[in-house]
Amino acid sequence: MRSILRLAAFILIAMMAVLLGIIFFFEFRFYLGIPVIRVSDFVPFYEEFLLSALPAPFIALLFTRSQLAIKEQRSRYFLRMALGVMWILDAILQVQPEMNNLFAQYDLIPMLSMGFPVTQVIQLSVNVWNRNPPLMDLMAAVIQLYIGVLYLSTKRGRAFQLTQAAAIAWCSVIWIFGEGFGGVFTPGSSILTGLPGSVLFYLLGAVILVFTANENNEMKVERTIRYATLTVLTISLGFQAYPANGFWISLPVNDFPSPFGFLGFAVSTEARIAAFSEIFNIIFVAIIAVTILMWLVKNTYAPAVTFCFAVFTWIVYQGLGIVAQFSTDSNTGLVLAILMVAYMINYREMIGSGKREGSPRPSSADS
Repeated sequence: MRSILRLAAFILIAMMAVLLGIIFFFEFRFYLGIPVIRVSDFVPFYEEFLLSALPAPFIALLFTRSQLAIKEQRSRYFLRMALGVMWILDAILQVQPEMNNLFAQYDLIPMLSMGFPVTQVIQLSVNVWNRNPPLMDLMAAVIQLYIGVLYLSTKRGRAFQLTQAAAIAWCSVIWIFGEGFGGVFTPGSSILTGLPGSVLFYLLGAVILVFTANENNEMKVERTIRYATLTVLTISLGFQAYPANGFWISLPVNDFPSPFGFLGFAVSTEARIAAFSEIFNIIFVAIIAVTILMWLVKNTYAPAVTFCFAVFTWIVYQGLGIVAQFSTDSNTGLVLAILMVAYMINYREMIGSGKREGSPRPSSADS
């Protein structure tokens, strides 16, 4: 099982690496086509980032060697490694060429029209960011890079606890001041396009890792993910079904970039769905409602259904997250899918140990 997970992780990392290469290639080509922008304009920022990142591999090697003897359950290992990769991915996205000077203009300022309390916190974010955009961008990237590196290299202990505390604190800051509460207070938000914000799932992952820091507590993992998923789906159902949000009239169509046309099918699928918005919104509302019911009755297939729905939203409505201009993370769908995989691995471990209610417990003769 672990070899399959490793293979899947390597494939996902390879895909992300290719996509990041494409993104940076097109962005540099675009920016260098502007007469007033030169290669030298980017050099100081990337020099500072590389110097800041220089200790990262040595820190990773130090902690990895010191914690080799520590064992951990498979679900915890998967969640820790997956989130570590995601944090590093977010750090790389943060150092895209346009982030220094255009992040506030295109990511933050559009949220100023969303009303209380989003307008107030985003205005503060814009004021702080615009004091020194390169420094703010560098700080955000370095924080996320080192959180990711420590996720990958620490399992337990003081360094691990500090890493989770930093992750929880940073997630809280980003969710409030960077995502405007993830769309929770914004009319027209939808789980299809990213409600309630990906960093909430990062935060949930950190909480789960904290719960299992001193013991393999599969029941806490199961309950935490189940209750969190139920909460998110219930809020999403309300937003999706509420008539004032307009989904019964027109479902969202996102014009995200499609390098080499590889996401053309996603854009065309959105357009076809939007042409029959009322019918498909009934389908989406029904899927979310049925999934909630499955989680409530603890149906075995609830995480698999949630996983499939999350992957669908991530590909079709979120465009893999990272290809959108000024994207700073992979969006909600992928992180929710990762949590569902962790839940399913944890479920198998509970069945094997007899901790799952109704599952056969190993007899003394078996031990």
